[in-house]
Amino acid sequence: MNKSWWKSKDELDNDQKAFIRLPPHGKHLLVGPPGSGKTNLLLLRAQFLAGSGEKNVLIVTYSKELAAFIRSGIGGTGLIATSQIKTYHAWACGHILEYLDQFAVPKGSDFDDTVREQVLAQVILANQKLPTKKLYSAIFVDEAQDLTANELTALLSLSENVCICGDERQGIYNRDGLTVADKIGLQTHRLKRHFRIGQEVAHVADRLMPPIDGDESLEATSNYDPKEQGKSSAKMHVLASRDEQFNKMVEILAVQLEAFKGDAIGIFCGKKESCVELRERFNGTALAAQVCVHGVDEQSGFDLSIPIHVLTIHSSKGAEFRAVHLYGTEELATFPLNRRRLGFTAITRAKTALNAYRTGETNKPLENAFSEPNHIDLDDLFPAGAV
Repeated sequence: MNKSWWKSKDELDNDQKAFIRLPPHGKHLLVGPPGSGKTNLLLLRAQFLAGSGEKNVLIVTYSKELAAFIRSGIGGTGLIATSQIKTYHAWACGHILEYLDQFAVPKGSDFDDTVREQVLAQVILANQKLPTKKLYSAIFVDEAQDLTANELTALLSLSENVCICGDERQGIYNRDGLTVADKIGLQTHRLKRHFRIGQEVAHVADRLMPPIDGDESLEATSNYDPKEQGKSSAKMHVLASRDEQFNKMVEILAVQLEAFKGDAIGIFCGKKESCVELRERFNGTALAAQVCVHGVDEQSGFDLSIPIHVLTIHSSKGAEFRAVHLYGTEELATFPLNRRRLGFTAITRAKTALNAYRTGETNKPLENAFSEPNHIDLDDLFPAGAV
C-alpha cells in the first residue's frame, strides 16, 4: 500500500495544493471522481490542521477496511495517531458509552438500518449531555455518501471545523450523506481530473456507468501517465469452471507480483463465502503467505509486507490497488449484486490492470462494459446448416 499515498508535494496539482492550504477554520465538502485524490487530500488536510496546532482531530469513515487503509497512509509525520481514525459505528458506540454510560447495542448485533436509527437516537441524546458542545478541533469524514445526512449532522455538530468528501456515483448503500452540505452550510470544492485510473480501466467504468449529460467521462479526464505507470489493461475472462478461473488468476498474479513490486493487488468477490473459498484455494499454493483475506484471516489488514488482499466488493470501497481481479463475477448476475454502482466502485479501485472472471453469465451491463468491438455480418446471424 506504500504507493497509494503521496510522498511529495510535487505529486499534487495546484487545485489539490490549494485545498490542503485552505484556512484552518471552516466547513468544507470535497467532491470528485474516483482517482482524483479525495482520501489523500482529506488525510493531508487533517495532518495540516494537526500540524498547525489543532491536535484534537477525528477522522471517520464507514467501513473497517477503509479505516485500516487510511491508517496505512498516516506516514511518519507523527501528526495523527491511528486511534484518531475510526469507523462511524465505532465512534458512535464509544460516544454513547462515554456520555450515556451505556452500550449502544448488544455485542455482535448487525449494524442494519434499524440498529442505525437506534444508535443515531442515542448519539443525539448523548450530544445533549456533553460538557462542551465542541468536542473536537476538527472532524473529517471520508466516503460521506455512505452515511445519512442525519448521522453526519449529529457528528459534525461537535466541531466548528469540518471537512467531508465523497462521490455520489460510488454510493452503494442508498444514503443521502452528501445532502448535508446544504443543510449545515458546507463550502463545496470540486476536483475534475483524476490521476490514478488508467485509460483502459476508465473506459470500462464509463461503459458501465456513462457520465451524466454535461459531465466529462473518466477516460477523457484521466491524467494517468502510461509511460510512468505502465500501459493500462482491462479484460473479462470467460472460463469453464471456478477451478479455471482461479488457475488463470494465479497465472496473471505471478506476472504482476514481479511487475508491480511494492504495490498492492486486490481480489474482489461478490460474496463473503467466495472470500472463504479463495482462502482455501490459496492455502494449496505457494502464494498462501502472500495473501490476506480480509474478514476471514485472524489477523487481517493492510500490512505493507503482504501484496495480495482479498475483500468483498463492499469492503473494497475507498481503497486502491495497482491491479484488481474480480473473481466469480457470475455472482453479480442478480440483485442486489448486479447494481451498476457496485460494479463501478469495484472497477475504479484499479489503477493499471483490471481482470474479471466468469463462468456462465453475469449481469449484462457488466458484460457490456468489458466487451470489445467485433465484426459481424449477415452470415453470422444464421446457424450453420440452417434451412
